[in-house]
Amino acid sequence: MKNTTLSLLLVLFVSACSHKTESVTTAGLPEFSIAAGDAVGTSVETTTGSVPASPTQAMYMVHVELSGAKGADFRKFTKDHVGQQVQIVVGTKVVQEPMIAAEIVSPKMDLLYSSKDEAQSVADLLSKK
Repeated sequence: MKNTTLSLLLVLFVSACSHKTESVTTAGLPEFSIAAGDAVGTSVETTTGSVPASPTQAMYMVHVELSGAKGADFRKFTKDHVGQQVQIVVGTKVVQEPMIAAEIVSPKMDLLYSSKDEAQSVADLLSKK
């Protein structure tokens, strides 16, 4: 029993310390993690007409451009998870849970929020060096 517990703790420690791009979260959704160094550019834009049910509601879009390597990881991730709901994680925070409709070949992604403060918070997390 002691060896089993010790082995389990070792596995949990190793998995917690590994820096995988893709993992399965407790919610069971595939996860794509982004750190501040992975983004080469971010900006926040106010937009309307983004929500068909409320075409006049202001929404806030965070534009993210990923580095070359992370952009390639993102392309592979979206290719591997077409038709699935996934989690986009910035740091340790789940920031979106989109459905992947098709492979995304661009290193750019847009994250949509109803709150300007929330959008700015995500942009700030990605801008930290």
